[in-house]
Amino acid sequence: MPRPSKHVSPDTLGGRIRAAREYLRLSLADVAGGHYSTSLISQIERNRIEPSEESLRYLATRLQLSFDDLELLAQQHRSTTPTSLPHPCYEDLRLQAAQLLAEKNITTAQELLQNLSLPQIPAAQRWRIVALRGQCYFQQRKFLKAQQDFIYALNEQAHTEALPADQRHELMLVHLYLAGTYRELQQLDVAFDQYTITLTMMNGDTSFSYGAEAHWGMALIAFAQAHKIDKDPSLLVHLQTYKHEMLHIALEHAENARFLYRAMGEQLRVAAVTCQIAQIEMALGDIDKVRVYLQDVLASWSCVLNEPPAVSSQEKHRQREKANVVSSAACSLAGIELEAGNYKLACMYADQALAAGKRSYKLKRANAYLMRGRILEAMNPYDQAVEEAFRSATEELAGTHRIAARIGAHLCLGRHLLKIGKSEAGERELEQAHLLSELVSASGPASAGEDIP
Repeated sequence: MPRPSKHVSPDTLGGRIRAAREYLRLSLADVAGGHYSTSLISQIERNRIEPSEESLRYLATRLQLSFDDLELLAQQHRSTTPTSLPHPCYEDLRLQAAQLLAEKNITTAQELLQNLSLPQIPAAQRWRIVALRGQCYFQQRKFLKAQQDFIYALNEQAHTEALPADQRHELMLVHLYLAGTYRELQQLDVAFDQYTITLTMMNGDTSFSYGAEAHWGMALIAFAQAHKIDKDPSLLVHLQTYKHEMLHIALEHAENARFLYRAMGEQLRVAAVTCQIAQIEMALGDIDKVRVYLQDVLASWSCVLNEPPAVSSQEKHRQREKANVVSSAACSLAGIELEAGNYKLACMYADQALAAGKRSYKLKRANAYLMRGRILEAMNPYDQAVEEAFRSATEELAGTHRIAARIGAHLCLGRHLLKIGKSEAGERELEQAHLLSELVSASGPASAGEDIP
């Protein structure tokens, strides 16, 4: 959908609502009032979405406007939007997009779903189409947009009748993907809740892969929570106990995921979860076991670095996933050798992680650059290559929706710059991390009952 102008005519629905809000000197949060999100109100004002009748009545009351006048403007807005497709065409569109997603042709699927006028799509089809678009955004690592679509889909689905079995399956996937977006945006508690909902919706007909994904996600959350520890010495004993408990919860979920993937014969996913288990075991102090895990992964999958570039979308995806596993394992081994003071070996693994990352995803390349920076900093903090490595990580992640990773990269660079006396540049990086943290806070979490497009 094309981005609308910031200058919205007061003769439109959104313009009338904005004018009334500004006349009453109310902020977006004042109008939302805890009933809706500020994002929803903002998008209504910009005519990006059409509010439901319930939302329109709320806005009329809140802004002291005539509901009939607003309804008339809403009708005028509908008449100027693109003509809707016949109902069967929407179903054909949904099936085509679903097939493209299954074939990992994400960009084409997203383009099919991008410029639709959602209010004109029948409600029973609307939530399913928006959920598919959310999956496209998720696969493209556009987590903020994905989150909005999944929440909107859940809200729309709540107004439909009892669902047939295939649509109950789709609804479960919405919860699973929404959990993933919350996790990526570091909204950990609500992410854990969504994974729990997903597991409760599963039955004997559910694919093991969805259960594995849910357990893996819960493991990642528990692992992240274990490391969000306050450094207050007076609470050290309590916090260490909490950390130990969370690590064991993470380990239990990760092992459940690995068991399910093994049952499916998904050896690549087994290797990926094994890398996560290795990180958990490393935090628990079993370094020798971790080395064995990770070296086995490298021995099995590092051959991907010698493979010619794939041609088909599906094979490209699988090749990236192989490289993803290699980069994760090599980066973790680099961290182990760094802690042991084996800098030469650590550098070798960091280089291997970066080589694999270049055939994988931006996040893996960024992690490899950060690891290289940490190793070089331990060897000589004043080496210019340290700053270059940390800065490469921030550049890899710039513009992505990997908000938590971007925060971490800016913090690493900022702290390094302060350490070597570049105070002004270091403060700028720390401020950038702070601004990104505020972006995550502003994005949610929102409840599934909110009317968010």
